[in-house]
Amino acid sequence: MKKQLTALGLALALGFILFGAACAPQRQARDQYISGTSAGDAETLNWILAADSASLSYAGQTLDSLATYNNKFEVQLRHLAKPVEVSPDGLVYTITIRDDLHWSDGVRVTAEDYVYTLKSLMFSDWLNFPYKGDWQEQVGGQPVFVKPEVVNATTFRIVRQTVDPEFFDNALIGLTPYPKHIAQKYEGNVKAFTEAEEFNKLTYTGNLGPYKFKDWVRNDKYVVARNPEFFLGKEDGAPFFTERIIKIFGTPAATMAALEAGDITAAGIDPAQVAKFKSKANLEVYTTPDTGYLLLAYNMRDNGWEGFRDPRVRQAFSVTVSKKQVVEQILLGFGEPAFSFLPKPSPWYTEEGVDKYGVEPLYSKDKARETLIAAGYGARGADGSFRLSDKGGKPLKLVLATNVGNKTREDTAALIQQELSDLGVEVELKLVPWPTLLNNYLKNKVPSAAGEAQFNSGPRAVSQERWDMIIIGFSSNPIAPSGQEVFLTSSGGLNFWGYNSAAVDALFKRVKSAEAVSPENRKKLYAELSRVIAQDQPVNFLAFQYGNTGIQKRVKGIEPGINMGYNFHRWFYE
Repeated sequence: MKKQLTALGLALALGFILFGAACAPQRQARDQYISGTSAGDAETLNWILAADSASLSYAGQTLDSLATYNNKFEVQLRHLAKPVEVSPDGLVYTITIRDDLHWSDGVRVTAEDYVYTLKSLMFSDWLNFPYKGDWQEQVGGQPVFVKPEVVNATTFRIVRQTVDPEFFDNALIGLTPYPKHIAQKYEGNVKAFTEAEEFNKLTYTGNLGPYKFKDWVRNDKYVVARNPEFFLGKEDGAPFFTERIIKIFGTPAATMAALEAGDITAAGIDPAQVAKFKSKANLEVYTTPDTGYLLLAYNMRDNGWEGFRDPRVRQAFSVTVSKKQVVEQILLGFGEPAFSFLPKPSPWYTEEGVDKYGVEPLYSKDKARETLIAAGYGARGADGSFRLSDKGGKPLKLVLATNVGNKTREDTAALIQQELSDLGVEVELKLVPWPTLLNNYLKNKVPSAAGEAQFNSGPRAVSQERWDMIIIGFSSNPIAPSGQEVFLTSSGGLNFWGYNSAAVDALFKRVKSAEAVSPENRKKLYAELSRVIAQDQPVNFLAFQYGNTGIQKRVKGIEPGINMGYNFHRWFYE
């Protein structure tokens, strides 16, 4: 689950694959580009309300952001007219946008639209923007928003009171605006804003993105048409596909069958099918590094098993699951064990002092049984067998949920169920549609409280459906991983499992402070975060995955890499 629009090309957490390209000469646009997926559909096109990467990916086809990254994590300007200027004290960011951006009604996009979007929408109390934390700083022990202010038609400033060395990478780079003159009509009215046709059909996007919304058939397809006014297409006519379609299939097998038949242009390839698809004359399979990681979340909220509120119990469960088996048996070698939210390409990655649960010597059923018995959650029978129980000795059955249709997660769930069964833990698997997982399991609210359920509605909030463990995927920004605070801090907008650690909260504050401007200090802070989180095990980081993507060979201009989607608008058919 990730937040930025074009920067979301880095996020493959929910199964949506974006592709990229090198520059192409002047050419005519032709034919449809159809991406196949078996992942869940988007929740909304009104992007400020979205937390899932599918929604942000859909909207991102029609709305670029200030900047994005290429495969080398170098900044590529989009709506920016020039690089962001940062004052010597690191407190003032001056942003200058292009002067050729306009909304669909011809009204010019100005700095006022950006400032309005920040102050009146993203920072507002009446809208629950999931990533507010990226725009807040700690002042006097309290979270306060940064201060946006208009300078002139194309320039605005962000004024901070504290230094955050990753503010640009985590927040500014992905910023895109709403049109003030339209959004004002719905300001303060959540229902009206949520239902606004302009935002739900993206009729306002003007020349801000490579494509324009055309059609969305829920759980079937999402269609956007080439935008002839695209601000980056003036010189070479980009983009070069007449339409881009995201086609949703019921299963990965159906998706890959469509790719094999030539009915779609591109799709993710399951590890077991890579060799088969590499033999196809009409297809190219790209294996690329990825920032997405697979994890097992433990429910520490009131409707989860109380044992998971004890770190010893979480450690015992994590020591039970073999990460070697996850990588070799499920990912078929297309991945590597994960021990924190930091991928190896990150300059902040370290293994020193980080507990490696799930690999020898911290892969042991005996260690797990001893830990659980010591914690008071189980005992050995006369025959030496172990059975998990509550504090009163009553046997337990735990619920493990994930989304149906994602073979990797389904297979991982089956593996974990078997591993825990071998330990002496009975597990009920619940494979549910992605929207159901989002709305009934991940979202939560305080019982009888007013308002809609959110992904983190406070420490006493609970989900509609009871669960104990969930398998899901997240992604990390290797350059600026402090954005992971949205998952791992007590107030994080996507901390759906209810984790609360004062030490982790404090370290994330420090890594976003002047103390972390020094690369040496930042590396030390991330190392300490990795150690504390690994020891606490709020989730079991299972594996970082490699991506395998099959694309018809007639598609040219592809530049393989960790963020292949950064320049998709310049791809073309041979």
